[in-house]
Amino acid sequence: MTDTTPGITTAYLAQLDAELAQLPADLHRDIVTGVTEELRGLDAGAAAARIRQLGDPAFIAAEARAETATEVPLVSQDAPPPGRTFSIVAAVVLIAGSLLVPVVGALAGLVFVSQAQAWTRREKAAAWLASAGVALLAVAAATVMASAGLGGTHLVVLVGYLVFPVVGIVLAVRARRRGWRA
Repeated sequence: MTDTTPGITTAYLAQLDAELAQLPADLHRDIVTGVTEELRGLDAGAAAARIRQLGDPAFIAAEARAETATEVPLVSQDAPPPGRTFSIVAAVVLIAGSLLVPVVGALAGLVFVSQAQAWTRREKAAAWLASAGVALLAVAAATVMASAGLGGTHLVVLVGYLVFPVVGIVLAVRARRRGWRA
């Protein structure tokens, strides 16, 4: 079978191929294949008109280079996720801080968790709501039990005291499973 591709098409594709040589191989192949399909089957006059519409191969290559330059990640794939150290510190402050300095340590830990990047907004809100909700329920239950003369208020207070480290452990495990990325 004879090749009926017009000379203008062959020359254009050769120039385009040379201009795209610096691009990644898959992108280079995709662009050349797309332009080849655009020009396939056209006679010399129609091919010349379509080539004018497509534009200079140097311009096509420059646009492709500009797009690939913006797609390159600014952080290497081997680098640790941003804020990983701060996120670990936040989990440790929530766990240890709530045990060592009960009210202040727990609040400081929750504030740190709120600023860390290892958790989604939903997880941060759940941490605040679970911690505050259980602590308030424990205080309310202890107050009711004490006013009714029932024993065991110390166990209820202990539950409110231990909710903060448990929340910290849950957050640390969830972040660790995701590689400390939200």
